[in-house]
Amino acid sequence: MPSPIVMFQINTADMEASRHFYGALFDWDFDESPFVIAPTFIDPRGPADFDPRGAFMPLEPGDEPFISVFIRVADLWETVDRAEGLGAEILTPVSELANGAHYAEIRSPEGHRVGIVQQ
Repeated sequence: MPSPIVMFQINTADMEASRHFYGALFDWDFDESPFVIAPTFIDPRGPADFDPRGAFMPLEPGDEPFISVFIRVADLWETVDRAEGLGAEILTPVSELANGAHYAEIRSPEGHRVGIVQQ
């Protein structure tokens, strides 16, 4: 049986700043959790038709290993502009993939690398 991605985590030293950044950037909702291990759950309210895929990518010289999440948005260009306005650094400007989808990568104010995609 395959093992699909069913959850993601954003580990943060500043929960409120991260809630503000990601909530404002992606219009996410948050639920307080009664569980000690996860004080805040993220509800991205994504479509049920999205089947995430993964890939192994080579590191650039000097980069530390990391895991990226890619988040689908309706307007990539507007989202990248909003991310920059919220203090993110643009790591990869909007680029087109061979299948016609577009993506960009940002670094959040706290340093998380996040991919954004529009299909």
